[in-house]
Amino acid sequence: MERITSNGLSLWQFEQLAKYPEVRHFVTDRRSDGDGAPFTLSYSSHPDRAFIDANRLKLAGAIGVAANRLFFPSQVHETRIVTVTVETQKEDLMKTDALITNEKGICIAVMSADCVPVLLYDRLTKSVAAVHAGWRGTVASIVSKTIQEMITQFGTKPEDIVAAIGPSICQESYEVGAEVLEEVRRVFGTPEKLIVKTLPGKGKLDLWQANKIQLLNAGVSEHNIEIGGLCTSKNNDHFFSARKGDKGRFAAGIVLSDV
Repeated sequence: MERITSNGLSLWQFEQLAKYPEVRHFVTDRRSDGDGAPFTLSYSSHPDRAFIDANRLKLAGAIGVAANRLFFPSQVHETRIVTVTVETQKEDLMKTDALITNEKGICIAVMSADCVPVLLYDRLTKSVAAVHAGWRGTVASIVSKTIQEMITQFGTKPEDIVAAIGPSICQESYEVGAEVLEEVRRVFGTPEKLIVKTLPGKGKLDLWQANKIQLLNAGVSEHNIEIGGLCTSKNNDHFFSARKGDKGRFAAGIVLSDV
């Protein structure tokens, strides 16, 4: 991934998605603003709602969309997927963990602080998705279900999708317990290196590879999948990490250009 500056904000971009001028995308940096204040986008992460409003307005300016065209779901680690249009209201995005759209000038984004953000771009139908995939969403196949929704709504063919797996907690930093391991084995079996055993009943889970497996199984070509490779725990100076005790949330989003 490459760090860029846009309208004064520090943002991260994926190499593959950056090749397509008809889409804009980003992952925010916790130090995006440069004024010393953590650049968090979640209302639940800060006592001052006006502070978050101001950050969202800065982000909208940096990616070239109107403030009322920046859509965040209210995430609950489930698999509800919403198709976003200019008519979509805040109430429509409650208990939602993935957004899709084929309308230009609409930015769809998810927030994270260790969970996996996944961005999808269908080059043929010109449609996009933003997915929030923590371990619960991953074992519930939210990425696969989002692709299926794109197929249903837009006629997407998985082989036309470019997929980007964003900054999130890496396997080395992500030890989980028996409940998570059981669910992972139920869904994925035991792919090599997906789980590295540590203490009895515990192991380290690779969420990047788990979501890549889902993308491949859905029909996305391997050469169209990019793993950003930035661990939120190891790169805590750039990204919020819940396991590090951070309350802030960074964002990953994508927008179809209206020019």
